Amino acid sequence: MKKWLVALFSLALIFSLAACGNDAKDEKETEKKDVSADAMNFYMDLVAKINDNDADYDAYQAAIGSDTPPTGAELTKLADAASASADKVSKALEDFKVPNLGTSTDVFKTAVEDLSKAYADEATGLKASPIDTKSADEAMQKASDALGKALKDVGLAPSNIMNDTAA
Repeated sequence: MKKWLVALFSLALIFSLAACGNDAKDEKETEKKDVSADAMNFYMDLVAKINDNDADYDAYQAAIGSDTPPTGAELTKLADAASASADKVSKALEDFKVPNLGTSTDVFKTAVEDLSKAYADEATGLKASPIDTKSADEAMQKASDALGKALKDVGLAPSNIMNDTAA
């Protein structure tokens, strides 16, 4: 009789431990899904914040990429407006808050800080004579790549913020 009771209690213990193990796994999956949704909302807010402030910068990028790029006074006028726009984006990103995104929070924070600095460098490069934004462009792409990797790490499709914010 005692053997049966011990066996019965052992089975009950095994089943309860197995159930706890599944709950922990389900909890981790739910947490990852929640972080994914929060990361997507954060990313969409980030894109909107940039788009709210970069119209003149986008206009400059479109103009210099056109079949007949501007020169002279027209280029200077576009570059001055783009510089002010890039500076505005930089300042907006300095104040942009990154929510708790689990273990990826610091990666997202660093990418936003780097993106803010890159926009500030872009503003400076647009004021230079001649215009020189090569290092700022590289820094922007690096920050965009970091954001894309962070999105992938939380279970989302990687994205390129430079494409998502272009006009």
